[in-house]
Amino acid sequence: MSDRDLQNWEQRLGDQVQRNWENYFRRRIHLDTARDLEAWHVSGEYIYVEQVSSESARASIRLNRNTNDELDLLAGVKIETVFKQIYLTHTAQPGEWLDLLIGINFRYVKPAAGGIIGAEVQQVLNLTHAVANTDVQAAANVCNKALIKADVENTGIAWIDFGTAAVQSSCIPLDPGEWITVSLSNTNRIHANFEVGTELVYIAYEV
Repeated sequence: MSDRDLQNWEQRLGDQVQRNWENYFRRRIHLDTARDLEAWHVSGEYIYVEQVSSESARASIRLNRNTNDELDLLAGVKIETVFKQIYLTHTAQPGEWLDLLIGINFRYVKPAAGGIIGAEVQQVLNLTHAVANTDVQAAANVCNKALIKADVENTGIAWIDFGTAAVQSSCIPLDPGEWITVSLSNTNRIHANFEVGTELVYIAYEV
């Protein structure tokens, strides 16, 4: 809790009672039809992009005034500031959507286990290729964070890149058993290139 919250605790608690403790709501934004600075009359001090339909879903907002800076809405984005109006902009994206969590006197953070991967871990993906020195891309899964680990029985380096083909000696090297954690919106941004064919990288991701 911030110093501001403590100093204004009685007033903020009274505001909560007046709102009947309804201090947040969820709203899905369907992106099928384009919007250009569409005004939403909503008040709050916290916005969280909780879910997205896919990595391709894109939108932006301006807070309070349509001349303020544009802020991107992507999976996992958190915005904390006081606002009384939102101006929404996006292109037409049939079938795409964003889920927003909007609140006041409210914070929401997904728990993390050991600081490595969050509580809502999905299935583990295997990334491999039969041919050495060949780029391979992970399957598409919307996520917030991923743990990428090279198999302990590998004998060569697994080279890892994001959003582009992995090239040996030009991206992140993982020795056998090594791992990294990254924040990203979809597992299909992960690319690997193996020095030895048929070796493995494992991906555990959270949503």
